[in-house]
Amino acid sequence: MNRIQIVCAAVFLCGFTQTELPQGQPARETPAGRELQWRQDLQFLTAGLKAPGYRIAGGVATRGQKDFSTVYPNFDAELDALRNDLANLPDSEVLLRLMRLIASAHIAHNRIQLPAGMGFQSRLALSFHWYADGLAVAAAASEYSNVLGARVLTVGGKTPDQFLKDLTPYVSYENQTELRASAAGLMNVQAVLQHFQMIGSDGRVSLRLEKPGGGATSTLSVTLTESRAKQTGLAEVSNVPTPLYASQPHTFYWHKYLPDSQTLYIQYNLCENDRKRPFGDFAHSVLADADANTVRRVVIDLRANGGGDSRVIGPLKSGLATRLKSVGNVYVLIGPATFSSAVLNAVELRKALKATLVGEPSGGMPGGYGEVAQLTLPNSKLVIRYTTRYFGSKNNADPTTLTPDIAAPLKIADVLAGTDPALDAAIRAR
Repeated sequence: MNRIQIVCAAVFLCGFTQTELPQGQPARETPAGRELQWRQDLQFLTAGLKAPGYRIAGGVATRGQKDFSTVYPNFDAELDALRNDLANLPDSEVLLRLMRLIASAHIAHNRIQLPAGMGFQSRLALSFHWYADGLAVAAAASEYSNVLGARVLTVGGKTPDQFLKDLTPYVSYENQTELRASAAGLMNVQAVLQHFQMIGSDGRVSLRLEKPGGGATSTLSVTLTESRAKQTGLAEVSNVPTPLYASQPHTFYWHKYLPDSQTLYIQYNLCENDRKRPFGDFAHSVLADADANTVRRVVIDLRANGGGDSRVIGPLKSGLATRLKSVGNVYVLIGPATFSSAVLNAVELRKALKATLVGEPSGGMPGGYGEVAQLTLPNSKLVIRYTTRYFGSKNNADPTTLTPDIAAPLKIADVLAGTDPALDAAIRAR
């Protein structure tokens, strides 16, 4: 559902001819040259998203956005308004207008990859994460490490919910879980803070914070730094053991047998084959462990899985299906970062293995638009992701999120304590 297709300009444009740039000095050095380049980019974007479909054995596929006129009914009017304003807008504002336009489809896959420029390279010297019980400081530069884990009460004078309301038109989402998760990543960006007039005259942003555990509140004035500046994560400074789910975040998939609870834990972080260890080989080792140990339950953790190819999990699913009597119940952990093909996998596991879903509502929806393609605008180099197929029901009646059978939300206190309520709930379940 989330297979990315990189499609060259010639395939998209089909007869669309770019205006040649003036020779000599780069056109972008003059206001007129800059405006011309943006106009070319907007023409390229329009041609790419509107590229017509073509017939294949299974029906009609698209090169451009599937159901373009339905999902973007106001596209031409919005783009015309942007063209009229180009001369008066800095690049950061042009990008924000494009973000709002692409997000207006309310398709979570449809989005602009944020660039390392245009006012998006500078950020607050700390980062936020939206937990089940509120927005908190999840990472910070060394000079602000003392506020890690603090609940955010205001940013630039706005409460998190007020800021979220402002940001909503600029975020691609299909449910409130995805909205909060994605918005948190924009709340420390210079261009965003500047747009909403949240940066003080001294170039800093004022935050009001509450100490972990409902302690005293304080006000903090935070600087903006380059996005490459190192920040320390909350887990790195906590004086608690690293929870199992956070022990191998960059590994495609891994597993561990937990003898104390006789649990076979499998973390599946990406729906792709690792070339160093194909998924079929991994599944074979998991099933060998299942056969060699007394297993009372299997836990498949999809909480960090943002999708890919939904078919990859097949060998594990079929292998467990033949062992249901010997491995006990199957539990699938889901959460805000469970997206695209990972959501489809959770649905398949519940159906094929009678798995119980545990955790928090998924960020992705089961169904909807997918089969992601992308195009790169020729001058700004902005990368636009869009969808070329529809996987939902004919009457568009699919739920917008996948809801767990057993709720086990991750709260700020859980992160500070190094505990995992979802895994604990799965182990306790009968």
